[in-house]
Amino acid sequence: MIYVHKGETGLTKTRTWRTCVLNFCVFIALFLSIPAQASSQVEAANRLIRNLVGDVENYLLADSGDISKRTENITKLLDTHFDIPGIARFSAGPYWRAANEEERFTYTQSIREALIGTIARNFDQLVGLRFSLIDSQAKGKRMVLVRGIFRDKAGQRPPVSVGWRVITPHPAPAKVLDVEIENISMLITQKQENIAIIRKNGGRFSALIQAMKQRQQTQ
Repeated sequence: MIYVHKGETGLTKTRTWRTCVLNFCVFIALFLSIPAQASSQVEAANRLIRNLVGDVENYLLADSGDISKRTENITKLLDTHFDIPGIARFSAGPYWRAANEEERFTYTQSIREALIGTIARNFDQLVGLRFSLIDSQAKGKRMVLVRGIFRDKAGQRPPVSVGWRVITPHPAPAKVLDVEIENISMLITQKQENIAIIRKNGGRFSALIQAMKQRQQTQ
């Protein structure tokens, strides 16, 4: 009886050891796959920002002041590197769900045009600036925060810290969703303004579209 009891204990210990080894191997496999995925995600975001900054520099060098050509370049820049549908959806807050398809389409086009116009009017302010990447950090499975600093080559303007929130929905291309300037989110700021406008007008999403069109006309 004692011999059989020892044998069963040894078998149990062997099974337990095998289970531990198996669990350890699974853990190692999962652990090793996380950095690889995060690394690929971060590299995609970094590559996007490098390409974006490179395009801006090229457009600045070629910029002659022709507002039509500048607008064309800015439009290409935004459509290539920014998640315009995502920006529209997020900036509308909870009211996006209440909007109909026509309102969503019109608002997306309106905010795209507003962004193009704002950047085109202020494009000269980017002359003489150089972007230096500081670090990048994965935020979940689909987001990367790329942080850096814009410095004035002439040293006449103070440096500005910028954070690019990049969506990385593999296999789709990475896109910029938000830009943080001195830790202030431009997307969240826009969302707060939009919600205030809609609430002021009885929850009507159309009021936001009208407000954006009026703002564009006065700029």
